[in-house]
Amino acid sequence: MMITGTLIGCVSATVAVLGFAFSRYREFKQDTEALERRIGDLQSEQKLLKQRLDKIENEQVVLESELKNVQMKINEIDVKLSRVLTILELQHEKQQRPA
Repeated sequence: MMITGTLIGCVSATVAVLGFAFSRYREFKQDTEALERRIGDLQSEQKLLKQRLDKIENEQVVLESELKNVQMKINEIDVKLSRVLTILELQHEKQQRPA
């Protein structure tokens, strides 16, 4: 009887340890799968963000180029307006001088 009780105790302890080990293995496996999915999602998101950043940088280069063109045109208009104002001032001075 003592051997049977000891045997039952050992079997129950073994089943309990194996059950605990299996549950820990399953939890770690689920955690690992979840982490691998999350890492995959983050890598995909990182690639998308990199593409968006590259696109924004390219658009910024184009925008800077267009801005320089606009600034050059504004400067040209400013020079032309200065010339027109100078001509108008000279004409006005000629009209005010007694002949």
